[in-house]
Amino acid sequence: MHRRNFMALAATTILATPSILRAQDRKFEGITLQVNGYGGDYDRLMTELISVPLEQSTGLKVSYTPGASAAAVAKVIATPDSPPFDILLCDSPSLPELVAAEALQPVTESEIPGLGRLISSAREFESYGVPICFSSNALTYNTDIVKDPLIAFADLARTDLAGGVGLFNLENNGGLLLLIALAEANGGSLDNMDPGFEAFGKIYPNVVSLTPSTVNLQQLFQQGEAVAGAFWDGRIHAMRSAGVPMALVSPSEGLYAVRSYFCPVKNSRHPEAVQAFLEQALSDEFIAGLASFFRYGPTTNVKLEDDVAESILTYGEGLNNLKPVDWTKVAANRSAWFTRFNREFR
Repeated sequence: MHRRNFMALAATTILATPSILRAQDRKFEGITLQVNGYGGDYDRLMTELISVPLEQSTGLKVSYTPGASAAAVAKVIATPDSPPFDILLCDSPSLPELVAAEALQPVTESEIPGLGRLISSAREFESYGVPICFSSNALTYNTDIVKDPLIAFADLARTDLAGGVGLFNLENNGGLLLLIALAEANGGSLDNMDPGFEAFGKIYPNVVSLTPSTVNLQQLFQQGEAVAGAFWDGRIHAMRSAGVPMALVSPSEGLYAVRSYFCPVKNSRHPEAVQAFLEQALSDEFIAGLASFFRYGPTTNVKLEDDVAESILTYGEGLNNLKPVDWTKVAANRSAWFTRFNREFR
């Protein structure tokens, strides 16, 4: 009698236990996915909001290797039969090379249901890559020093900003997006970048620094050596949070952004585990976590807290300002643009 009551209690306890704790649900026990990372808080958020829930619910572990995404992309392309990563974390400009090399595994909504929650402008490469956030090249200026507000990138040519403009060169995707914005706003296109170079030439006399380094440009703004420029929206938010009086402006030329992608690599030994990772990466938990911490624009229809939503340029109505970029065409022309830029703006 006592044994039967004990067994009944045990069965009831198992049924009442959350599924994340049930041994029979831990289908990926013993598997560790390899993913490259960006380091710092980005990897911390991936661990807390993707890896930990996955390990609790399925037993799956994830190992992140921080470093430059370009190096991770090169390794995957160089070793197609035994790639070092199951999933690549990289930005829009890397996708054309990966797709051309047939290094990625396409994914659809039938495999990853969360893809159905992506907003219409999020995906750029059809079935390749899972976009997780927008990072926009925004207009910024120090409101304590620059009293006449800036509304356009073209305003960076104003005479009152002489010697005070900080910009990226074309080694940084931010510099590339600025050049494209200036070209298209002045009647050019990716097939005719002359108007972009001409518009940049008007700004160039005001430039105190052209740098490939995000950290370096941020320091120039923080120290007041640069009082205006074009910079990543998430970095502007970080400075504002630290008390640096930098405005965050959606320029009249439009918002140009890169998407960050999780890309499943072809020939991974754990395709089902990869799908589980990608589904968790599209969860409200992770997408909203990135948006709340970095103020990157979310790629899904996640509902954000009002204070977070108000500080993100690519959210809600702000998405109407987002401009498409043909990254395949950019990849074909970037080297020539880079050579010309270095020749004209030394």
